[in-house]
Amino acid sequence: MADETNTPVAGTENATQNAEVDTSVKAQEESLKKNFPTLIGYLYMSDPDNTNPLWHHYVMPVFDEKAYEELPWHVYKERPSDDLVDPLYSVQKGGWIENAHDAQTQILAAAQAKIEELDKSKEQLDQTLKSVQENQSNSTAQTLAVTRSIKELSEGQANQNKVLASMQNLMLTIAGSQKTAEPTAPTQPVTGK
Repeated sequence: MADETNTPVAGTENATQNAEVDTSVKAQEESLKKNFPTLIGYLYMSDPDNTNPLWHHYVMPVFDEKAYEELPWHVYKERPSDDLVDPLYSVQKGGWIENAHDAQTQILAAAQAKIEELDKSKEQLDQTLKSVQENQSNSTAQTLAVTRSIKELSEGQANQNKVLASMQNLMLTIAGSQKTAEPTAPTQPVTGK
């Protein structure tokens, strides 16, 4: 039978003894790459029932493509996201999820950060909307002023047209009265000779 003793992965030997050791997926991958430069990839083991958080997302080195063909129980090709603090593989969801029991504060912090980001976006949107409304109000006031000016100009033009029409009628009247009245010859005093 194969030796069933657990041989710790380089860089994670003291993970259970020293809680300050970085057991993130990225740190495990870097340690493996440094210690095994000939590896060709990684597989990721997830045992959600294990009390050691390292086994929730344990990185295993791959030295042969055949390792990807038939994966044992709790071993996956898919890499967990670096955003996850304590990733677990969820068969129900078909992917890596945050271990909600251990990382509630991180989940709440991420949610709070998103809420703050949305609040900032809302403030910017409110400012933009206010600016648009002010511009619209100014534009409306300018349009009304231009409309009034055009109306006054039209009224002035109409009055000017009326005056010109009156003057034209008056001139026609004067011209017509001059044609109808025959000029009389100037009278010269008749002097007797």
